[in-house]
Amino acid sequence: MTYRHFNNETTRSSVLRAVADTENEAAWQRLFDLYAGFVFSIARSKGLNDSDADDIVQTVFADLARNLPTFEYDRAKGRFRSHLSGLVHWRVNDRLRSGKRDAELKSAFWEEAKSAASAEDEDFEEREWQQAALEEALRRIKPEVRPEHYATFVASAVEGQDTDVVTKLYGISRDSLYQIRKRLTVKLHEKLAEVRAEMDAPCAPGPRP
Repeated sequence: MTYRHFNNETTRSSVLRAVADTENEAAWQRLFDLYAGFVFSIARSKGLNDSDADDIVQTVFADLARNLPTFEYDRAKGRFRSHLSGLVHWRVNDRLRSGKRDAELKSAFWEEAKSAASAEDEDFEEREWQQAALEEALRRIKPEVRPEHYATFVASAVEGQDTDVVTKLYGISRDSLYQIRKRLTVKLHEKLAEVRAEMDAPCAPGPRP
């Protein structure tokens, strides 16, 4: 299950106001587009509502603004995804902990929080990470192709709609649909490789002003 459906324009504006200066705004927006959906989904999967998950997105990006300029990526120590998801879990746990008053419950909570992530958590995070990469790749393809070709490709290749339904909806032949899918599939694979490389080794926009 995905929790990616949130008002990312509103959240993006809040994040940029919090972490970005004028010179680095485009770079921070690029990072937001790469990671915000993933952060939001992980926060929602831990039981937070949309509003609290939005807060986690903003808090995590504030953390990135402070730490990413000096963050040294070392693949031998794990993927950036693991670093980012760990940051999300820590912030979610901190928010949940703040609502617990009983000392015994706090102790039990932290013992649970320190335990390793379950295989189900890992699977969910992997799906969300790949979905984030796909969405960003599609976002980059969209302005490079004709709008009707993009819509046709998404309907057929991404959403998996029936071929006859797509050809009738967009008034094209099956051969035209095949050619569009073939051409944009190549472009999508190229963009996915580009996006995944960026997601795994982020480039810091610069220090927070």
